[in-house]
Amino acid sequence: MSTLPEWAIRKLVFPLWSLRDHPGYRGDLRDFLRTQFLSRAQIEALQLERLNKLLKHAYAQCPFYRRRLAEAGINGDRLPSLDAFKALPLLGKRDIQDNGAEMLATDFSESDRVRNQTGGSTGSPLQFYVDKRRFDSRLASTVRHNGWAGYQPGDWCAELWGARLDEVAGRGWWDGCRNRFLYRLVPLNTSLIRPEDWDLFITALRKRRPRFIVAYTQSAVLFAHYLREKRVDDIRFESLITTAEVLLPGQREFLQETFGGRVFNRYGCREVSVIASECEHHRGLHVNAEALLVEIAADPYLPAPGGKVVITDLLNFSMPLIRYEIGDVGQWSENQECPCGRALPLLADIQGRITDFLVLSHGLKVSGPSLTLVVSDMPDVRQVQFIQKSGDEVTLRVVPGHAYGPETAAELRKRLSLYLKGLARLQIELVESIPSLASGKYRFVVNESESQAAGTEATLEGARA
Repeated sequence: MSTLPEWAIRKLVFPLWSLRDHPGYRGDLRDFLRTQFLSRAQIEALQLERLNKLLKHAYAQCPFYRRRLAEAGINGDRLPSLDAFKALPLLGKRDIQDNGAEMLATDFSESDRVRNQTGGSTGSPLQFYVDKRRFDSRLASTVRHNGWAGYQPGDWCAELWGARLDEVAGRGWWDGCRNRFLYRLVPLNTSLIRPEDWDLFITALRKRRPRFIVAYTQSAVLFAHYLREKRVDDIRFESLITTAEVLLPGQREFLQETFGGRVFNRYGCREVSVIASECEHHRGLHVNAEALLVEIAADPYLPAPGGKVVITDLLNFSMPLIRYEIGDVGQWSENQECPCGRALPLLADIQGRITDFLVLSHGLKVSGPSLTLVVSDMPDVRQVQFIQKSGDEVTLRVVPGHAYGPETAAELRKRLSLYLKGLARLQIELVESIPSLASGKYRFVVNESESQAAGTEATLEGARA
């Protein structure tokens, strides 16, 4: 099947497979392709309709939400507007851990829902459930968003992915065949990577010549550095879909120069799948608004105009996630109009995890991704990570380039001292590599002090990715 032409996979094999495993996929895809061009008012009306259906179901079937909705004075009644929804408290990860059993809908059997969990990048993994029907719409929205980058079912696609959970979750033999022959993936697990792994990956890419790549952002950057160091110039892609980690401005240009294609940034998570993606005009990330209601909740301890990302999955009924505080920081685009004609809301960027912050004197909070921008134009510095040991003591781990020397270290100290206004005692530690988390993702900041948990009282003006 690996030798079948792309049109055969796209027109015959993929549709036939979806009838078996995802019977609602084709109808969902038709709907997503149609609704993306509705007006903003029509999209919000659709969201309100689906939200009211979800709230009615949650009130009737989920003991946890019956109490929560009643306390907010909603009681399963129809909401007149999306603004009225904000009377409901935010849902935190601790709420899910403490009340998971009572969040399960009583009208769903065990066989009608699938247990899943996060990679645990901010602590212990979070377990949750998704109804089987929801996987059809997840696949459909992913295919739609892939299409904005030109990537369609049947195309060969490279993949730099790091979630070990995806490999050990019992998906086994069939999933390996599906990924290779149906999804046509050329994968590399980047959780633990050696130079010889890059070499094997290059060999596989030369064999299949995929036109697209989907990658953890930092994995793509490391691969690009490796190609440049080895003077490999024949690995090219039409489009690069970067996801799972913050894409810094300099990294976009670096990846495009290395691989020759355009970067399409994407934002998603295991709990709700695709949240938002760039279209061909790159004016921001279009929210998957027909499936998700996304809010940016103001927080006095976060750099303005950013706020906490809050998500409601409008299409998962087996264990509803309603006003779920996902743990990320983001902001809306100032200009909500895009030349593509889609009225889907636009996120300007995602500024990182809430845990990706240093907390210095007087609660001063500094974004880790913004700190990497301070040193992003230094060619002798390949990768950095900030370790907050205690109080204002910060260790900067540096993966040095070939020309790294005392002058580089002095420049690092100078820049960071100015940016942090002299409030941190900085130590530099040279390392060969910076390990990823168990999920395969990269952390800008590892906070080992108690100040992160103690809360914050101020923010460093302009500290944002």
